[in-house]
Amino acid sequence: MNKHRILLVDDSPNELRIMLEVLKHSYAIVVATSGEQAINMVQADREIELVLLDVNMPEKDGFETCEEIHKIVPNLPIMFVSANDTTEEILKGFNAGAIDYITKPIDTKIVARKVDVIVNERETLQKLEDENKNTSEMVMSVIASAGHLGTVLGFLRSGLKIKTHEGLLSALFDVFDGLNMDACAQLRTPNRVINRASAGALTPLEEDLLKRASTMSGRFLERGTRYIINFESISVIVKNMPVDDANLQGDLRDNLMMILEDTDALNQKLLSNEGAASSTLNAGEVLDKNTKEQISDIAGTMDMLSIQYTNNKAKLIDLFDEMNNEFEQAFFKLGLLEQQEELLANIVASKAELFNKSMSKTEEVEDAISALQQQLSSLVKNK
Repeated sequence: MNKHRILLVDDSPNELRIMLEVLKHSYAIVVATSGEQAINMVQADREIELVLLDVNMPEKDGFETCEEIHKIVPNLPIMFVSANDTTEEILKGFNAGAIDYITKPIDTKIVARKVDVIVNERETLQKLEDENKNTSEMVMSVIASAGHLGTVLGFLRSGLKIKTHEGLLSALFDVFDGLNMDACAQLRTPNRVINRASAGALTPLEEDLLKRASTMSGRFLERGTRYIINFESISVIVKNMPVDDANLQGDLRDNLMMILEDTDALNQKLLSNEGAASSTLNAGEVLDKNTKEQISDIAGTMDMLSIQYTNNKAKLIDLFDEMNNEFEQAFFKLGLLEQQEELLANIVASKAELFNKSMSKTEEVEDAISALQQQLSSLVKNK
């Protein structure tokens, strides 16, 4: 495990030697003998976690040095070391941005204890910030997922009213637009093949890839940002799948599989309706059977979406409650300075705002799911 890195700044070699002897066994120590040298070292070495800074130095004193260091790394903790222990001097140190003040001649036990407290506190705060970052990323992922579910539901709703293969392909590309996907697709019927791309005409290479995709033995093929999905009557190439965000990538994959499965089923329904219309069989009877089968398929997809939505919402609420509890415990245990308490309070407030936005999104999805389920129920009763 790497040791925490501390910078000692003093123009007296003897003072540096004393502090070095106290701290070298527990920490990685670097030293500077002037304010200017300390500033340059902080600029070059961003792994420094604490500065012990002498106040009385020639050319640039400790107060000036502290202010310059905080222009480079605003939150870097600085502890002043000085022979002057007047109240005015100590206040001047705090005004310059220091978090503590040690008077000379130094007490080695006090120095060691104070350094341990500051370093441990900083480590705890860093863990909280990392957890906060992870929480923020998860919250944003859930918000994005809720938005994607809304897009999927919109497609399912419109699918019940689609009458032509061209209309089906247009509805599919509306979904791609809603998911920010650059895609090309091939919809197949016994009599023709319909190709379409997000922007402009297909390139010869894309046409060839779609033709090859239609004969793939597997359901999907992934190469970097390219994602190929194949069903019996529909093949799609997505050209901009995210590769840096595993959660977003997985969410988009799941939604694509559901959407294209329904696209294939809707295309088969259109083909059946066309066949029924030209057949000597009772067209009303055939249509009724196929419509019921299609509604049943969509109802099954709806159940899956509802479960996914409910699980996402429950996880989000539990996660936010857990984060609040951890922050409340941290406030009492750490004995934070007012500035640090304010920083953490702002973090909590910002995440609470994100949480409220997410809840607003999930309520929209709840309404969409309820409306679609009512529509499905009405269709089943009427058939």
